[in-house]
Amino acid sequence: MNPEIFKTVTPTLSFSHRPNVQEGVLGALQALENLSLDAKTPHQQDGLTFTTKFEPVTTLNGLILTVSVKSEKGAELSGPIELKYATDLKDMKMMSNGFQSWSQAREFDSKSRIQKIQSTIAWYTQFHLQGDYSFFEHSGDKGFIHSSSYTHFRDVKNNVTFLGSLAEESGYTYFKSDFNANALTIYKDATGKVLQPNQEIEIIKVLVLHGKDQERAFWDTYSSYFKDERTISGNENPKRHVSGWTSWYYHYDHVTEEIVHKNLDAIVHYKYPIDIFQIDDGYQLAIGDWLEVNNKFPGGMKELAAKIKSHGIMAGLWLAPYAVGFNSRIVKDHPEWILKEEHDSSKMVVAGPNWGGFYALDLYNDGARDYIRHVFDVVLNKWGFDMVKLDFLFAAAMIPQRGKSRGEIMTDAMEFLREVVGPNKIILGCGVPLGPSWRKVDYCRIGSDVAPWWEDTKLRLLHVRERVSTVNSLHSTLNRWGMSDSMFGNDPDVMILRSKNNKLKPDEKYTLCVLNNVLGALVFISDDVSEYTEEEHMLYAATFPKVQAKVNTVIEIRDEVYFVQFKATNAQGQEHFYTTYSNLSGDKETIYLPEATKDTHVLFATDNDLHTNKPDKKQALFYLPSAPVQLKGRESKTFLHIPAPGSGDVHLLGSTGHIVPGTELTNITRQDNDIKVDFVANRARASKVFVGLDDCRRKPEGSFTVNGKPAVWDIFNVSGSESGAKVYAAVVE
Repeated sequence: MNPEIFKTVTPTLSFSHRPNVQEGVLGALQALENLSLDAKTPHQQDGLTFTTKFEPVTTLNGLILTVSVKSEKGAELSGPIELKYATDLKDMKMMSNGFQSWSQAREFDSKSRIQKIQSTIAWYTQFHLQGDYSFFEHSGDKGFIHSSSYTHFRDVKNNVTFLGSLAEESGYTYFKSDFNANALTIYKDATGKVLQPNQEIEIIKVLVLHGKDQERAFWDTYSSYFKDERTISGNENPKRHVSGWTSWYYHYDHVTEEIVHKNLDAIVHYKYPIDIFQIDDGYQLAIGDWLEVNNKFPGGMKELAAKIKSHGIMAGLWLAPYAVGFNSRIVKDHPEWILKEEHDSSKMVVAGPNWGGFYALDLYNDGARDYIRHVFDVVLNKWGFDMVKLDFLFAAAMIPQRGKSRGEIMTDAMEFLREVVGPNKIILGCGVPLGPSWRKVDYCRIGSDVAPWWEDTKLRLLHVRERVSTVNSLHSTLNRWGMSDSMFGNDPDVMILRSKNNKLKPDEKYTLCVLNNVLGALVFISDDVSEYTEEEHMLYAATFPKVQAKVNTVIEIRDEVYFVQFKATNAQGQEHFYTTYSNLSGDKETIYLPEATKDTHVLFATDNDLHTNKPDKKQALFYLPSAPVQLKGRESKTFLHIPAPGSGDVHLLGSTGHIVPGTELTNITRQDNDIKVDFVANRARASKVFVGLDDCRRKPEGSFTVNGKPAVWDIFNVSGSESGAKVYAAVVE
């Protein structure tokens, strides 16, 4: 799909509106469909003028498509605005980005379908309120795929066309594909938007980019069109990659002050160098009554924050600022702060089923805004928390109101939060449409909640895209990788490594651990590390220091089998190249390693087995390029690419102290015949490091020392098609 189609193909325009017949009086609804929108001349229809323009993108192959609408006498947009283009979608895969943080993101093809929650299930569970099911149609038909805010189309050769909305402030943008009819529609949820007389707005604005193997560049370019309001600013800020602890995924709302102390003391005792310690839901008296601390926290929140910070760890706290519980004091004392139904001002808007049900706070009510300001002043300045996790943010924009569309309201809501939190405190967004959050929050959840189980089969069959499920979360982690660092730091949710109260199997825990660390910027646990077994300590310790992966591409090479390629740079600027394969299916799968290049002479493998106290010594450590490798169901393996000979220098051949081999090192250098291996200060476990010279498949000539001791060259068999291949490595422990 070439960006030029948007210039050469004349789209059809469909929209509905109610024009002003006199000041303050709207006329009858007018619905117009399949009008021809010529890009060369403005289109006038019933007092509205639509104008199309194109801007070039100089850095990449692409353009910006903008469609403006101007109202002569004023009007209310009463439904979506749709631009439909004919284009060839044969053999394409389309990214389907879900509505908000928890909604699944995944590539689909012409045989796929996205189904809505059945009406009876929606009525009974109210799960539909967490997504866009009530205002955007999920047809459920084969070949009808949609995506929120952005999408891409990928062919079998990894030629990718990227489309990203630059105008979410005028309404949520969707991209709809009909694979059966080879049609692409740009859909704007403009319902409720009021245009004043002679007002003109950019109702659709889309960046279109095209290239091969350029996904990283696409996201860097896309992000450059958004103002960077993050506390941790810049796309390559090393401070963004952090680890931490949160109370939710073990203790949930049963957390107590005693539990917080116990877990903090355990983290400190075992010397895990985490960056953030965050208290989640369960400290407050009711949802919305954020400053009324319950009796499970008798010492108060100020003292807890101070204790956390005394260990050099940032203190974090969870809130849901736009959610108000049915039983909260706010509902009783300030019902005027609650969002009301548009046509029934006595009826409060229900925003979700959690905590027995909750209402939405009215963002535009002055009293409600003053209350939110006061809450954050206390939490951040008086209690002293450094970071806030802000959850269930979709509640701010449940319905259009005050002449604004849902997307416009959500944009206002995120701008307000950035304002009241201020420029020096960290925001972790959650349960939020991603587009309005870009470059406003420092971190953002990009998948559903994980769980101490792999999948919730019942909710999957009921088509709940926001379901709590480890594999559901991982699909989104694997498909939303591009927005990390460019838009915010991705929060893929926690690793669950413990044995207690956990149904995840060892390979499932390891896959969750590896993918979260490679593809995420913020990686938490909720485990009580004092309960860890020896092997659980080994695996958790192997995540320090937090790897700062620069991902190049992620591709689902077959159903539920993913290929991840990335680079990581150590403290001295040495760059290493890696490939991770993850099999999320329950079946065994055979994959084939990357072909030989100047960067790929041999590959070193690490997996869950290598992070146990009794690794299988029969399992190969080294592989030839293109070698077949079998993955068990739900298993992941990471391969370090060892470069081809020719540099004459010393090489890292592998290590056992980190899930991404070599991350525990600062440098490997050679001066004459002396090799020096330096380790990072904040590593958390012992490591065995394999070092080689130039062509590691030949035995080095002469005598060498490693860290001042005579080098002993171990010989390792290499798995692959070439008979008798060996690797010679000096081993440093």
